[in-house]
Amino acid sequence: MTRERQPWLRRRSPLTGGAAGVLAIVAVWWVASVVLFQGSGAIPTPPSVVAEFLDPQRWSSTVTNATSTVTSAAQGYLWGNLAAIALAVLVLLVPRLEELANQIAIVSYCIPLVAIGPVIVIVAGRDAPSGASVVLAAMSVFFTTVVGCLVGLRAAPRASVDLVRAYGGTAWTTLRKVRVISALPSLFAALRIAAPAAFLGAILAEYLGSGGDSTLGRALIAAQTQSDAPLLWYLALVSGLISGVGYLLVGIVARIVTPWTSA
Repeated sequence: MTRERQPWLRRRSPLTGGAAGVLAIVAVWWVASVVLFQGSGAIPTPPSVVAEFLDPQRWSSTVTNATSTVTSAAQGYLWGNLAAIALAVLVLLVPRLEELANQIAIVSYCIPLVAIGPVIVIVAGRDAPSGASVVLAAMSVFFTTVVGCLVGLRAAPRASVDLVRAYGGTAWTTLRKVRVISALPSLFAALRIAAPAAFLGAILAEYLGSGGDSTLGRALIAAQTQSDAPLLWYLALVSGLISGVGYLLVGIVARIVTPWTSA
């Protein structure tokens, strides 16, 4: 009986497990909203949240808010990852800087964004209303990409590195011909994780006063102030969907650029 089930389990699409998981979550959510939180309304029923998705006016305002937040997150994602990749490459070319680079990466990871966020909001001021959102988004991705890039660059086959050096290749030549190609899978894995992190950093900055009035962070604050539970859950699901789309897009790019790896 076990042997007969195994081929079916192997043939089963990954979407089947995902769909089953989503249905289970919705079922638990519905039961909790009706049984445990019916009086307080803290957890709305799924139909009340779906109604927010079907409201054209709500969608219009959400698109406006999401555009501002995604723009800030994308800018932070770009600058944070570029800085992380540059630092990793510099460490590889100048090994003496490794200790300093590790300290910079660890400090950027250990600083609480909630604590430093208000400071950055004040420093950015009115001249750069979304400046704090970009900075926090960049800080959110920096450590992950530094680690992923360094791991990938150091994963280059030793034989290939020795071959380039044997033919007189410099460290820069080795980096271009061998290490960059070997680093791509690990780098893209880090970039995929960084996409939702950048979006989270941007929303956190908006909670702290960055980005102006037309942002998802401000919309969440307004819904929380009004105790509008369906709207809060709707905005939370929209934020999750945007983060998932970012993760998926980077994964698609990774499959195109690195077709030789199953990752």
